[in-house]
Amino acid sequence: MKFACLAAMVALAAIGCSRSNHPQQNEAALQASAPDLMIQYGCPTCHVIPNVPGALGKVGPSLDDLAQRSYLAGTLPNSPKNLARWIQHPQQFHPGTAMPEMGVTSADAARIVAFLQTNQ
Repeated sequence: MKFACLAAMVALAAIGCSRSNHPQQNEAALQASAPDLMIQYGCPTCHVIPNVPGALGKVGPSLDDLAQRSYLAGTLPNSPKNLARWIQHPQQFHPGTAMPEMGVTSADAARIVAFLQTNQ
């Protein structure tokens, strides 16, 4: 029993030590997972997305240089907050849009937004 507790404490300490306290490294780690998330949610099916394998869809607009655009979906001012909201609930902003509700979580939307805002 004592050995199991000690092993658990060592494992928890190792996890804590492996986490980065450097925001730039954490940001890079979050962005690294974004292409996988986008594939998981099916984004490449409809969009061309630079640096996302197989993202050659022609249904929605290309997401190349998204950060340089003034508006999302033609009417929503382009900001990280609005982009996250659009990714999560496009039907609330543009009922009938071809972009479906995909069940994107807030955390996943934040990762995707960070990637799209810096993926030039």
